[in-house]
Amino acid sequence: MNNKNGSFAQLGVGLYGIGDAARLLRMRPGAIRRWIDPEQGLVPRRLPVADQAITFIELMELYFISIFRAQGVSPRTIRRASAAAASKFGAKYPFAVKRFDTDGRTIFATLVDSATDRQLVEDLRRGQYVFEQIMKPFFQKLDFRGGQEVTRFWPLERKGGVVLDPERKFGKPIDAESGVPTRALYDAAQAGGGQDQKLVARWFGVSPHAVRAAVAFEKSLLA
Repeated sequence: MNNKNGSFAQLGVGLYGIGDAARLLRMRPGAIRRWIDPEQGLVPRRLPVADQAITFIELMELYFISIFRAQGVSPRTIRRASAAAASKFGAKYPFAVKRFDTDGRTIFATLVDSATDRQLVEDLRRGQYVFEQIMKPFFQKLDFRGGQEVTRFWPLERKGGVVLDPERKFGKPIDAESGVPTRALYDAAQAGGGQDQKLVARWFGVSPHAVRAAVAFEKSLLA
């Protein structure tokens, strides 16, 4: 995470160790390492290959891919869709851009039309379905810079008040209003067999809603 001069050079991009990324994405660490592998992976690296940390934009790209994979879309199909979207949008991380919200279905449809392998055609159609039914609502949890690259992720939607913002706390999940990490609120609420959430809110100077949201979010990662 350091440059050649030893100074920190990744402020504002968000940083996640493989273990943290696996927890946030509900994935195995080994799968993340495969997907960011420079030779055969699905996600290009923003940091030096030797650095095991990944950035916020890479995390979001991995999140999109993990959803497609969980719904049965093959890596081959995801790779083709990613390449087509990258060419169309001129984007290094084509899934994590606002334009994919409107053109994603078209990209999959185009790949279906040009494919000759029946199994691949069915897989691509599955990708279309996943995009329409699952990915479109997911975009409502994202903020974009100038309508382009994703800048913030609201895992419980904005009303939940939990945000991942690469410009705050290195992109770790926080209460959006106060900046207190959700893990700190959760750990305090669980301490000693469970604490009154209103008391925890007073300890941290946050609202009771912030504590409830943090607990709900952290529990969702354990589900």
